[in-house]
Amino acid sequence: MDAVSTYSVASLSWLTIQAVPLIIWPSLISTLLRIDSASQSAHYGVTNASLEQYFARSLGLAQLAFAGLLLIQSGTLPLDSVVEGPEIPSSPTPTASAAVLVTAIYHAAAASYTYSRYHWTGQSAYLLGCLASSALAASGLWVLMFAGESKKRVSRRTGADKSTSSWPFRNAVADRKRR
Repeated sequence: MDAVSTYSVASLSWLTIQAVPLIIWPSLISTLLRIDSASQSAHYGVTNASLEQYFARSLGLAQLAFAGLLLIQSGTLPLDSVVEGPEIPSSPTPTASAAVLVTAIYHAAAASYTYSRYHWTGQSAYLLGCLASSALAASGLWVLMFAGESKKRVSRRTGADKSTSSWPFRNAVADRKRR
């Protein structure tokens, strides 16, 4: 499994862990994360509870759809069932980098939001969400920068690796011709 597929499956796992409780038992999540006192909870109406359940289930379904789109766009879940030849190509699809970028931005935004909620409320569930989303955002950025490119850029004339840079220091090893 390549780095893009590993990131896609990890992101699918985290989004599914978040989505399943939201779909199955949305009132549990809102009850666990509520910081209201007992006197304020008496004014909590049935209308707000049903609205919270609707939004929680909608968010859970949207997270599952988002995870499914990531699997399809990254090439982890192939769209066609016909395999040409004995080996399956391991190169990511052309839309893989865009899918990884969008999900990395999503995980970074979720991490910053859950950190601000943790800072405001002090509840450890927000800290757990922040840590998991931060790890996925960082790994998504790593996949964008270092993984996913199956072809190496090698000069035909010198045999040197073209993906190296000479700024701020000259890379003499990469400039030498391969023998």
